Amino acid sequence: MIDSRHVALVQAWLQTCNDVVAAAPAVATALTAAGLNARSASPALLPTGSCDAVVLLDDELTRAGDHGEALVAEAAQALAPGGLLIVSVVSRVHAQATGRRLVGRGYTADELRRALGHRGFDVELLCAPGAAATVAGDPDGGLNPELDRSPGLLDAAARLLAIGRRHHDAQGRSAAFFDTLPRKVVAAAALCRDEGRLLVVHDSFKRHWTIPGGVVDPGEDPRSGAQREAFEEAGVEVGVGAVLGVFASSWPERVVLVYDARPLRRSDAAPKAVHAHEIDAVEWLAFDEALARLAPYVAEQVRRCLAEPGGTHWQDHA
Repeated sequence: MIDSRHVALVQAWLQTCNDVVAAAPAVATALTAAGLNARSASPALLPTGSCDAVVLLDDELTRAGDHGEALVAEAAQALAPGGLLIVSVVSRVHAQATGRRLVGRGYTADELRRALGHRGFDVELLCAPGAAATVAGDPDGGLNPELDRSPGLLDAAARLLAIGRRHHDAQGRSAAFFDTLPRKVVAAAALCRDEGRLLVVHDSFKRHWTIPGGVVDPGEDPRSGAQREAFEEAGVEVGVGAVLGVFASSWPERVVLVYDARPLRRSDAAPKAVHAHEIDAVEWLAFDEALARLAPYVAEQVRRCLAEPGGTHWQDHA
């Protein structure tokens, strides 16, 4: 089903395009009537890099079902660098909310963004044309360019529309792809032992005892992160060895690498945090006492590191 509002919305984007290809003949006719140089063809049959824009405004991705991303790939191959892909799909959330029967695959806004990003498109517009009018009680109303692209309204209309631009180079396409992938925070911790004792710190924000560790900084390798955290949180310079354990969790969404560590020099002075605003106590404790004092999930990490060095583990909390 072709929505005339979609055709009206994309006209301005296509004004500078010399060769616009629409998969649906009716869409090509509508664009030509609007004064654009449009023709109808299947993206799969187009020569590589031969057109400035591919327009899929007739629910092509929805009807393609699980093969929708293959259709996006065909469009990407047909487009010249910097070319536009314009896509309209059925909103799965709206269809479920209204009891509409889906033929093919519906999309959420995030899924549509990923479908284009996986093929190297930078999504320049993602909107639900008519969403603001629908919320106002007029589902057949006009467009509101600002509100219709608001994240809070992307599920309020029957269809989603996305406009993606093909990057000029492979590096840009890779960046667009990686931007769509799920992300986990990487943290590194130092399991620092010395003469039967374990180095532990008290986190003033979390209000529990733990081992020195934290989020790896941008551009920093995890081993260096563990070394840095030991000094910042405990004031102890350490040598970092092998990974004793890898712990993944979904809350928070992160991976923790726990490294074997030893103090580089001995001191009779009590350890003291450099970042005192984060850590309000530092101690060397006998192992049994340390395990009893540590937060349960941290104690579990320590036990597993010592029982299964180098193992990979799942925790509900890490």
